Amino acid sequence: MRCASGTFKGLPYRVTHRMPGVIGSYGNPRTIQLGISVDNRLDVSFLSILLRGEDLKPKSLPWKVSVNSVNITREYKPQILVSLEGVTYALQVFDVSQIIKEPGKYLLKLSAETSKAVEILSVSLVGVEQVQDTEIAMDYYSGVLVLKKNEKYVFTHPREGLELGVDIVAEVPSKTSEVAVVCGEEVVISQLIGVSEISLKKLQASQEHSCSVELRRSDVPKPLVLSDLLVYRPLTPTPQVFLEASLISNKEILVLVRNEGVSRLSKALVVVLSEGRVLSRNELRDLKSGDAVEVRLASPEVLVGREIYVRLIYSDIWGQNIKTIKLKT
Repeated sequence: MRCASGTFKGLPYRVTHRMPGVIGSYGNPRTIQLGISVDNRLDVSFLSILLRGEDLKPKSLPWKVSVNSVNITREYKPQILVSLEGVTYALQVFDVSQIIKEPGKYLLKLSAETSKAVEILSVSLVGVEQVQDTEIAMDYYSGVLVLKKNEKYVFTHPREGLELGVDIVAEVPSKTSEVAVVCGEEVVISQLIGVSEISLKKLQASQEHSCSVELRRSDVPKPLVLSDLLVYRPLTPTPQVFLEASLISNKEILVLVRNEGVSRLSKALVVVLSEGRVLSRNELRDLKSGDAVEVRLASPEVLVGREIYVRLIYSDIWGQNIKTIKLKT
């Protein structure tokens, strides 16, 4: 089921709790609480919950989900039910854009009054984190897809954009299983077991605008179960950063940072290191395209004659980046 599709201003956002617990039956709690911290405002947000149990039909399982004490459902109405070898997978997805949007901490409560055990396999919050001067094309799918060995699922990716990112939440049958994701180039993932997150970045988008996922190899008869699929392409290039540093006294360094790209450089941190120890650090203001900033970093120790490194740490759509230069002392 496609939950979101189109062009958004910001970055893809995902937080997944894997195997958070079992509710119902003897000895298990009736309620599980999960915390999620949101650092920036979210444009859209979806809560996806994957369960497994013997009988997950709506009439059999009184179910309650709340976010910060706001009930988002009063009875269990799964949108997708899939039976497999005596157990049932159920997935429910909620549009929580009006509830989870501002930065802060959110408390999720999952409750069920049932005499049979229900496994909560994954709980994911997926959306778009608002970031100035950054734009993406994104498709988000949520459901239950069962793939036996050598079965392939083909999905499309956005036609416009730069490199490709693919995030998948899946239950992998065994550690020897090999999952192949093909998006123009092939990536084979192994050494995963149970509910796992597969995150692929900077893939070359295919001319056919399609990708595939396949359980290529497994030594057990169990299938691969996919529940969440996020595919995106940035429409804005990543920041291009110039970094320069010079020693201006025995204990002080002048650092120049310039944004030579077209997108904003946000939440950048400059760090001075010696022998693996941090001697000084400074968080920079946001830099628009063409902006530059000079910062003076004071060290508690004499820097002359030592190996000193200046490191710039910043994030873009693909995650954390590090640029390091060696200082002439």
